[in-house]
Amino acid sequence: MEKEKMRSSNIELLRNVAMLMIVLYHIIVHCVNVQLTNKDSIERLSNGLFNQPLFYKKLMILDTFNTFGIIGNVIFILISGYFMVHKARGGKIDIVKISKKLLYQLGFASIVLTIASTICFHIKSDTFFNLINIQVFNSMSWFVGYYYAIILIAKLFLNNFLQKVDNQGYISFLAVNFAFIQFGWSGGLADSFISGLRTLLNGIFLYALGGYFKKYDPLSKLRTYVFFLTIIITYFFVNLSAYNDTKNSIENYIRNKTEDDFIQSIPGFANYSIIVIIIGVCLFEIFKRIKIPQNKILNYLGQSTFMVYLLHDNGFFYSIFDTQDWITLLYYYPYRFILKIFVWSVGVFACGVAAYTFYITLVKLFHKYNWILYKKKEK
Repeated sequence: MEKEKMRSSNIELLRNVAMLMIVLYHIIVHCVNVQLTNKDSIERLSNGLFNQPLFYKKLMILDTFNTFGIIGNVIFILISGYFMVHKARGGKIDIVKISKKLLYQLGFASIVLTIASTICFHIKSDTFFNLINIQVFNSMSWFVGYYYAIILIAKLFLNNFLQKVDNQGYISFLAVNFAFIQFGWSGGLADSFISGLRTLLNGIFLYALGGYFKKYDPLSKLRTYVFFLTIIITYFFVNLSAYNDTKNSIENYIRNKTEDDFIQSIPGFANYSIIVIIIGVCLFEIFKRIKIPQNKILNYLGQSTFMVYLLHDNGFFYSIFDTQDWITLLYYYPYRFILKIFVWSVGVFACGVAAYTFYITLVKLFHKYNWILYKKKEK
């Protein structure tokens, strides 16, 4: 959303990493976890290798990856706040331009997915592909509306407010907002009032926090290794918690003496989870400190991330992911599983960049030859 001259290649690198994390996360959540836990999928692929009341260390890979997408969401909102909060009174936020950009790319992605899914279905009829309806335009990628709501609020009043408060007032705003969304009862109260309000408040907090980092740089005195250490410790608790959850499930399974197969579960994380916020902030601070000269390739890839997001976050790509038997690979060759899922994530990212390049080419052609569609103004 920022102008090219304001782009920092280290932040664009972080933006690209965050999008790769989101792609990988979507493969895990919408395919691997389904193959692990869905009885119909297990029967279809005959891959019930983990359906024993045991704790498998290999599943800690999924526990770790299951945080990636939500961390990516945190990072994207932090980046937006970092670059946009300083725009006084929100007046420099061109909400019309942002609206057009989101709508045009969303429309383009909807058309591409509708056509591509139909072609794939007819070319390879022996493989199931989830066909896309053009009305996916109104329901694809929830993050688009989440992001837009935050930027709109920033435009209307949030930037103006954050510009007026001093350091102590800014800290108070962040602390109150963070506490409200983290406490279970108050956060639940927000969602019971308006569904999704807790997530929106979390987005407002992250946006404001990004602006605070830009204005005051509060973590500058901490050594960089502290952030790496914090990430390691946080993931220790992520996996320890997953271990505890699995042990609870095993105990309940044994007590109930059920004859059904044991189904493993992978804990999920909400966008307001303190775990993903901590890791997201640490990654943001680490990349903020990296010194990279202006790099046009990184900047271009950063610009393409929205199209990457739109292109893959849908039923068509989920069905492509599901053509692979991920569970058998994870069970027998966990390191190959990790390599393959990273390769697939990079491949999906590349497809999104190609689609964005095609989109940009069409936009340039439209501006060059728009006289075909528009009448000339009479003198």
